[in-house]
Amino acid sequence: MTRLFTNARALSEHQKSMLAEMLDSVFDNLDLTKTQRERIETAYNAVGNYLASCDDSLLEGAQIYPQGSMRLRTTNKPLSQEEFDVDLILFLPNARYATRDEIVKVVKQHLLDSDVYKELVEDLPRGLRINYKGDYHLDITPAKAYELEELPGHPLWVVDKRTGFKESNPEGMAQGFDKACAMLPVIRRSHVFLEALSKKSVAELPDQTKKKPLNRIIQILKHHRDVWSQLEGNPHADFKPISVIITTLACRAYVEVIKSGREYDNEFDLILDVIELMPHHIETFYDEVLIANPTMRAENYAEKWNREERQEGQKKREAFYAWHQATVDMFERLASENNRGMDNVFTALSGAFGERPVLAAKDRIVEAVNANRSNSNLGIVLGTGAITAAVAGKAHSTSRVVNDVVPVKRNQFYGD
Repeated sequence: MTRLFTNARALSEHQKSMLAEMLDSVFDNLDLTKTQRERIETAYNAVGNYLASCDDSLLEGAQIYPQGSMRLRTTNKPLSQEEFDVDLILFLPNARYATRDEIVKVVKQHLLDSDVYKELVEDLPRGLRINYKGDYHLDITPAKAYELEELPGHPLWVVDKRTGFKESNPEGMAQGFDKACAMLPVIRRSHVFLEALSKKSVAELPDQTKKKPLNRIIQILKHHRDVWSQLEGNPHADFKPISVIITTLACRAYVEVIKSGREYDNEFDLILDVIELMPHHIETFYDEVLIANPTMRAENYAEKWNREERQEGQKKREAFYAWHQATVDMFERLASENNRGMDNVFTALSGAFGERPVLAAKDRIVEAVNANRSNSNLGIVLGTGAITAAVAGKAHSTSRVVNDVVPVKRNQFYGD
């Protein structure tokens, strides 16, 4: 494997663990809240029930379910000027012989007949949008059964403005993603920073709602993509890689890493390995780029990478590699700034992921450090210079004994 990271690989294990925990803290602030998820689920359940109530036989028994980031649990809070993009499948079991135009016409008309939805409906190339003009919108893709072959998940024909219908299997992809998420790496990790500062003497049961490593890695990559695409003067902004491509390549790279049997001392190296391997999983087939849904290879997520009109395909390919290099550069910068102090790390994180989530994470970390400093529980690990919790001359760790610790004196100065 080509080694793209020099500075990041050279960090000490303690530094890598600290950066991984800082990233996790940042993205805790980008997760959807329980209230937000419930509000979105209520909205799409209401739409599904309304569409299923239509007298037209085409909509009889209609079923609606999430696809994309909502289904995969990789949704981030959007940037301040954007909305949540909630992708939904509207499965029509009675639409076997219906055309694309017939399906869209019936679905759209039923929505226009509603006092709730009539002012919110917009056309999309693959369906309709219900735009609540707030912090989210629902993108509804009508679909009918795909009966050509037996495939896992829920294979479909989804409506498409260009071709009438396209093969798709979002549920099959999601089920494969779930299996990948369940493949957990071996991480021999000491709770060296945020968790160590809590000084809990009894380990808690694992939080079953906590994101798995793969979920979190994809959240990091997608949010970096969003911030990167809005950088002033970015020539690739209009051609940024779509989420399903980032998700698919990261998922395949992650599975490759797990199957290799490599053991890790920290999550940071795991993230670096996944990023390095992502481009290796881009296929070519008869001179065309292929990033296929593994449960339906006819569904090529990189389909637009092969378009020749106005060099669209070339621009999308270039944008992916430019973003990928920017991701590598971002982690290299984090590593360099780590050697210059925590404030520099937070500045680099803000540049990569935006100020709002990073400031929230910084406040949490500073509060934990200050609390332990006030209680004389803060120490410096001899030989590494890392900050940790100090307990009777040893670093607090639930997994292993580490080097001796020199306590950090309580700050007696007044002011900030």
